[in-house]
Amino acid sequence: MSLDRKPSPNSLNATESSETFLALLFGRSLGNRALSQAWWRRWVYPLLLLLTLSLSLATYLSLDSIQASVDNYINDNQRALVGGDLIISSNQDWPPELLANIQKLDPDNVVMDYRFNAMLTTDKQTQLGFVKAVSANYPLYGEVKLGSNKPLGQQLSDQNVIVAPEVLTGLNAKIGDNITIGEGQFTIIDTLIKEPDRPLTAFGFGGRVMMSEAAVARTKLIGERSRVSYKIAIKGSADSIATERESLSNILTHYPDIKLSDAQSADTSITRISDNVLLFLKLLVIAVLLLALVAMFGIITAFVNKQQSVNATRLALGESRRAVNISYYRLFGISALLSWLIATVLSIGFLIIARPQLGAILPADISLSISPISVVKTLIIALVLTLFITQRALMSLANMQPAVLLQEDTSSSPSNFLPQKKSWLKVIIIGLVLFGFFTLEAGSWQLALGLLIGLFAVLIIFWGLAQAWLWVLAKIAKRHKIGLLPRLAIHNLSRKGNQSALFFMTLALSVAVLALVATLNHSITKQFVTSYPKDAPNLFLLDVQSDQHDSINQIINAPVTYFPVIRARVVSANGVKAADIVPKDGFDDPTRVFNLSYSNEVMETEFIKSSVEKDALFAPVSQDKSQLAGALKMAPMSILDTAADLLNVKMGDEVRFNIQGIEIIGKITSIRSRFEQGPSPFFYFLFEPDVLAKAPQIQFATAHVEKQNIATIQGELTRRYPAITTVDGAMIAEQVQALIAQMSRLVFVFTLLALITGIMVLISSLLATTQERLKDSASYRLLGMQKRDLYALNIIEIILIGSSAAIFSLVVASIGAWFVVTQKFQLPFSLPWLQFLLGLTALLIILIVIALIYVRLVIGRGIMARVRALI
Repeated sequence: MSLDRKPSPNSLNATESSETFLALLFGRSLGNRALSQAWWRRWVYPLLLLLTLSLSLATYLSLDSIQASVDNYINDNQRALVGGDLIISSNQDWPPELLANIQKLDPDNVVMDYRFNAMLTTDKQTQLGFVKAVSANYPLYGEVKLGSNKPLGQQLSDQNVIVAPEVLTGLNAKIGDNITIGEGQFTIIDTLIKEPDRPLTAFGFGGRVMMSEAAVARTKLIGERSRVSYKIAIKGSADSIATERESLSNILTHYPDIKLSDAQSADTSITRISDNVLLFLKLLVIAVLLLALVAMFGIITAFVNKQQSVNATRLALGESRRAVNISYYRLFGISALLSWLIATVLSIGFLIIARPQLGAILPADISLSISPISVVKTLIIALVLTLFITQRALMSLANMQPAVLLQEDTSSSPSNFLPQKKSWLKVIIIGLVLFGFFTLEAGSWQLALGLLIGLFAVLIIFWGLAQAWLWVLAKIAKRHKIGLLPRLAIHNLSRKGNQSALFFMTLALSVAVLALVATLNHSITKQFVTSYPKDAPNLFLLDVQSDQHDSINQIINAPVTYFPVIRARVVSANGVKAADIVPKDGFDDPTRVFNLSYSNEVMETEFIKSSVEKDALFAPVSQDKSQLAGALKMAPMSILDTAADLLNVKMGDEVRFNIQGIEIIGKITSIRSRFEQGPSPFFYFLFEPDVLAKAPQIQFATAHVEKQNIATIQGELTRRYPAITTVDGAMIAEQVQALIAQMSRLVFVFTLLALITGIMVLISSLLATTQERLKDSASYRLLGMQKRDLYALNIIEIILIGSSAAIFSLVVASIGAWFVVTQKFQLPFSLPWLQFLLGLTALLIILIVIALIYVRLVIGRGIMARVRALI
């Protein structure tokens, strides 16, 4: 008698051959109903599966939807984000030839843009501001949103300015008050809510101020040595833009420092920040999906093994093996669909709750919603993962015979999640699928390949650590005298199907990421905020002139250190043009403007790594007239090690600079390095004083004053010298720390999901080995072991593998954090011992609770039946 529906008499002898896939999949047979009842009656299995899969799918769906929203925002606002169809940008004033060409264009299609930092002052308050001066047609695309909802052109004039709400708060001012910028006084006419070409504001320093181009002259802040970013935005049809681009390109061949780009090629703050952050978070979520794959395997395998006697009964009663397999695919497919629906609901809630935390990387006006394409992708991922895991778990049914019913022990060896020795083809296929998935998510096959290689390298490292540690424990249990319970616990870790190495690896990976983020955040916070040196400079002055020293010293009434600054560009380094230099690690830009300085002494925060003459910055260099054209001069130069890496130069190499049209060659005679980064100035390039003392220069000054006096000093300096920009170093450090903390919270949220998934791997491992544990526990009871000993045995086993994984991960994370903090950030390294202790304590509590619940609900309820069977 079969558990399937009774076939018609005409097909009684061909039942199995006539069964179609759809009929088996959607048919309501007795076998399907019995399997479904067993699944939902044993609620722990579906609960763990739904929790594991829905959480991982929800995080993926949320991030993919956010990325889709960002992509749509960029596509819809690309011209507004960059300012026009054609963009010209420079850090120096426009050459007359270029301006003459621009004046030929329709004035309505051109916007002139000037951006610079300046001090904002009222009668009582002073604040650092970031000023953007625009011409009358701004913006060419998009719109500026003001607090009054009035048009920008109606509010902006040469007498008025518009400020962001934070400026009003910082200056304790209101609409209608007067504000001094440079040497000009203006009236605050409105508040600035949104700028189309500045969607992200969290990464800028200084309150936003917008003024008319006509008002710039009144400030008297823009001069030959001013630090101003110049920009011209042009609007037009495709044909006119192509023609104008060709014309401008011909002009700019003589001005390599001026950058020309169009709306499609111009970079935006969103693509620079949002895309990178979201890609990093997406990689974390992909890691969570891979961990969820392991947990799902344990859960499904445990349930399939639990159903062995039922499966044998179904086969004995005539149901085909194919029908049994399809009933499992049907059950777990439905569970995957349910998880997908739960994930969609969770994702909607996540987008609502997480919106404030995403303010640093997303525009304020972006609309976040669940992307239909992301929903479909998530559904495909859910079904593929579930079908793959189900196929692996059902391998134990391939050779099952109804004779299993006659055996006393119905447990079987759990399926192995990892491919077997002869399954290299499957490994290759899985690798290609992962590579395709990574390429889709990263948008580049090169990046995807690097990520895949890095992922496998990390997995291999932690897998190797797990295997090595389990081997060490086994040796300890054999060769050292330890108690019975610890010895049995170590033996159980090597139990077939226990997946101890997988649990070790997943838990260690998640804890390592959490520890790495915590350590980085702690080191940066301690350096810039909590351990800000008492005598470190906290007031910085920019654009100081030599004849202002005495007056500044009197105002500050504290020791002031002055540093000469000569602005120059690198023409070539060791014969390689600056534009052709590929810097190590891809950092910085060799074509930008650099600050040179001169001194005969090494700064207190630096030391000489290597030099021509021992511990000397400079050494004599020969003036080879045959190699020096005209009045070109070669001088000894000291270079910072990070600048040497940037330019790919070493001791004895030559670097050619252009200082406002005058070229000079610096020959490297020493390489310096910093003890640590922090609130102290540094220069990439140092020359002897007699080389640059007469060059056009400004000065940079630092001082340490009482925190409560900073605002007063800033106000007096700004009123006396409007062109000097003063920066509160402690306040800037706090802003940096706030941004880091916000980004850390995002990473913590997604990494916690990885930790939760690691715990799921432990639980699934326990469920997968329940039959073996019951058998062993029954034997222990017959030998006189008490129930409390069974509790202790499982607690020791779980704590041993869990705590060792956590400790290993903390060590690895600390080493990684040390390298990043000291070698990349060049900051003092500090471990968050309290956070580590609290985290380990919380993890131990979780592991103990899991062990107690497992023994009480699983082992405790089934052990007496096993004991009676053995008797």
